[in-house]
Amino acid sequence: MREDVLKDKNVLITGATGGLGRAIALELAPKVNSLFLVGRDEIKLLELEEELHAMDKTYTSFQADFRNDSEILSLIEQTMDKDIDILINSAGTFPLKNIASSTLQDFNECLSVNVKAPFLLSRIFSELMKEKRWGRIVNIGSSSSYNGSEDTGVYCISKHALLGLTKSLYKELKDYDVRVYSVSPGSIQTEMGKTDTRQNFDTFLKPEEIAEYIAFILSFDKELISEEIRLNRFVIE
Repeated sequence: MREDVLKDKNVLITGATGGLGRAIALELAPKVNSLFLVGRDEIKLLELEEELHAMDKTYTSFQADFRNDSEILSLIEQTMDKDIDILINSAGTFPLKNIASSTLQDFNECLSVNVKAPFLLSRIFSELMKEKRWGRIVNIGSSSSYNGSEDTGVYCISKHALLGLTKSLYKELKDYDVRVYSVSPGSIQTEMGKTDTRQNFDTFLKPEEIAEYIAFILSFDKELISEEIRLNRFVIE
């Protein structure tokens, strides 16, 4: 891995208290300059801080609930001067409901966390990246970015929208050497993944493997880019 590409970079990770966000933070910690961690769960943030402290890593954490617009904007205000080089939009919510059972509140909250927050954060930090002519944005999509579901309709809507955002950002920013990645895993072995009892949890992807793959794609700094990545499980019965 070309770790020298990352060693002086500052990384903002949303959803850092979730299973995948935490795995990404721990994977990148030894490879980057500093981490800015955003999560909704204060206790889990403190637990992650303890792990990073033991690794002697520089980090700053922010508690924010992206269902609330004011907290998204407050986070931007607190971090826009932090010289963010890499933005990883990993925060997500997974309402396990069909469309007929979904309320307007369900829709608004899901779209706020899964689409609005990445949109606002990407819009702000990409301008700073363009000025430096270097930057990376990783949006964590889902296999639901490509499929519909009778049980998770609003979630599918949000992940399709996130994929569209990512594709558009890719085209807007590529001439500034700001690279935008869509990483869309299948089901993951996280607390969120456990809520989906329709499938066998033991066959789900491990968050550590996805985190390792994300660190790998971030390490490229020449012509190669993995623009749109779908990660699926290979099950041996």
